Amino acid sequence: MLYLRTFGGCHLERDDVRLEEFSAQRKALALLALLAHAGARGVTRDLAAALLWPESDEERARASIKQLVHSLRVRLGANDVVLTHGDLRLNPDYVVSDVGEFKDAVGRGDRATAARVYAGPFLDGFHLRGTGGFEEWVSTQRAALAHEFVTVVRSLAESADRQGDHAAAVTWWRRLVDNEPLSAQATLGLMRALDAAGDRTAALRHARAFQVVVRREIDMAPDPSVVALEARLRASRGRSVRPTLVVLPFSNTSGDPRDDPFSDGLTDELIGTIGKISGIAVVGRTSAFTFKGQCIDLDVLAAKVNASSVLEGSVRRIGERYKIGVQLVSAPEGVVLWSEIYERDASDLLAVQADIARSVSRALRVRLDPAVASAPSPGTVDAVAHDLYLRGRYFLNRVSAVDLGQAVSCFDRAVERDPTHARAYAGLADAHLLLAIMGHARAAPEVSRVHAAVARALALDGNLAEAHASLACVLFAFDWEWDAAEREFERAITLDPGYGLAHHRYGLYLMYRTRFDEAQQVLEDARRSDPLAASVNMNLGRLHLSANRAERAVPLLQTAVELSPQLALAHEQLGHAYLQLNARAEALASFRRTAELSGPRGAARLAYALAATGDDTAARKLVREIADRPDAVAHAFGLAMAHAGLGDGDAAFEWLDRAYAERDAFLHTVKVTSAFESLHTDARWDVLLRRIGLSDLIAPAASQGANAGSFSS
Repeated sequence: MLYLRTFGGCHLERDDVRLEEFSAQRKALALLALLAHAGARGVTRDLAAALLWPESDEERARASIKQLVHSLRVRLGANDVVLTHGDLRLNPDYVVSDVGEFKDAVGRGDRATAARVYAGPFLDGFHLRGTGGFEEWVSTQRAALAHEFVTVVRSLAESADRQGDHAAAVTWWRRLVDNEPLSAQATLGLMRALDAAGDRTAALRHARAFQVVVRREIDMAPDPSVVALEARLRASRGRSVRPTLVVLPFSNTSGDPRDDPFSDGLTDELIGTIGKISGIAVVGRTSAFTFKGQCIDLDVLAAKVNASSVLEGSVRRIGERYKIGVQLVSAPEGVVLWSEIYERDASDLLAVQADIARSVSRALRVRLDPAVASAPSPGTVDAVAHDLYLRGRYFLNRVSAVDLGQAVSCFDRAVERDPTHARAYAGLADAHLLLAIMGHARAAPEVSRVHAAVARALALDGNLAEAHASLACVLFAFDWEWDAAEREFERAITLDPGYGLAHHRYGLYLMYRTRFDEAQQVLEDARRSDPLAASVNMNLGRLHLSANRAERAVPLLQTAVELSPQLALAHEQLGHAYLQLNARAEALASFRRTAELSGPRGAARLAYALAATGDDTAARKLVREIADRPDAVAHAFGLAMAHAGLGDGDAAFEWLDRAYAERDAFLHTVKVTSAFESLHTDARWDVLLRRIGLSDLIAPAASQGANAGSFSS
């Protein structure tokens, strides 16, 4: 299948690969664009001749059309690519186009698809010499399509506003502003959406940017309504908005790259330490580390994460001592609010972190919580153990199988060196938890290790939020003890309201229990805290997808893919969203990318997508290949999805039975996985939900014994 892209440029693709040999064939591309825009009604030869060969007489122009059509058929290997009976038309069996999809979506009221397809102005930057009529036609159609796009996106933005979906509203208003930077209406919409989402600083920053653009581009005073809204937001800013701080990754200035894990780990610790101050909103780790190694103006950087101030620093190892330089900068003005240089032994680093947190709160004029203010400065710790702990945190955040193995090694050595290091035990629990969740190791032994490490951490420090959050996660994801998990989440969040990972995981917990409204609130808060985190955007998209709101899921999932192109699960969820929207080509492309990134696990999902789009033969072939693998049981959940897509309920339940026995890392998501909708009327479905605690009828199977029967029989 050929695909003609006309938004944001003009080029031809075959199976998602650009046909570069056509890039210089501008007359051919112009004819294809003309026919694509016309759709089923086609274009008369007289109009095509007048637009593309204005200097030729009628006979020569018609001959040129005939020759060009013949050339297209030969070069594309399709005799019927252009239909010539009557008016000229593209054959939809051979060629589809984005402009055709856009107009079809607008016609049937599918606003989300229309907004997704529109990637920029029609034939942007595409010119054809000596064809003034064609250029005029392009200009007219470009304006008309842009107007339709603006209408669609404004409707989506206003709809999101009415529904209280602040994250989606910001996304749509921002897209409108990108398309119409001089529009006061779009600017007002974005400012209000940002303010409603809790990002008043960003709303004020956008107001200033709008005023600069208006004066620079059209030399006029900004719209009074924008100025008035800015004044109202600024007047109430101090009453309702906490200062937002982004802690940039500290640079390693020792000259030894082996010290990178230490400097990154120290940054992690500072994010957590300052995050405990309720009067300061701290940008999440993932968003902060997006800027590692980048040379970017602080005001631009802060604007990307809606921060009002930036904490940056450097770490240099000098023998057994560390020299740490740190400064706090006001982002809008670029003014240094506070700076300090510390030269300490590694054993004093916890005290340094606490001192930095107190200094930041004073500089930002934030009153410390009584519990924080009265807390004694941490004492010294074993320097080697703490160094190993920080290195373990560094590897933990990289989540590959190799890195998680390194994390386990670092944490193991840390607790061997200092058996009282509670946070190292918590890190060890998270490392084993991720090994199970990511499918890098069999779940059962890893789950046992998680429980052992959490128990030791809480025995040493019962108020350690990280340990309670890890326990909550293993309880619902693998033990299916949902009520106990919720209690642990509540405990973790009470102990450390600034611990972003606990909020994010709690949002997922609520989603898997189909408590969608609560989950949306929690995940939107997580996204505000960590806007550049691909996983947070992805899971908020998954939430909308699970609630059958695919049109709201797509922009979030597209953002996740843009932020992390290697995140296989984001491509998979985007594929599911496209299936809900009946965008089959896009869905298959997303599932194919999933398979490329995650091997057999993703291939099983691709088999489901092939079945869902009607290609049963290819789906069954792929299923056989995966089922014949020695490690097939590791892909039981995906194989169950594939069989459900093929309409083979018996085989689907057989593989779900194996997933249950294996404690598959995805089984707890089964209730919100759209691939299994065809199984919901089967009596075995309720048996499955009861056994994993997702039905209110009886207690979860985990509390009844691991071998409480089979739901596939």
